[in-house]
Amino acid sequence: MSDTDDYQPVACGFYDELGLRMMRGTPCRLVFETDDGREAVEATIDDLYTEGDAEYVRLADGTTVRLDRVVAVDEVERTPS
Repeated sequence: MSDTDDYQPVACGFYDELGLRMMRGTPCRLVFETDDGREAVEATIDDLYTEGDAEYVRLADGTTVRLDRVVAVDEVERTPS
């Protein structure tokens, strides 16, 4: 999966879950899709932002993931918007 794929907006409720964790500054478990399958990391969300037509999450370690690649945060799974 590359950043050239068409971006699929995420549901507002899921975006809010990410935003809540960012505001609290607490580490969370983030699962996201990669070209090789799925990856899970424990991280703190540093920022949620828009670039071009897509939204992204930036983790405290500098990792950036497009929001439509995020599968779950903690126990909350992304549902279609």
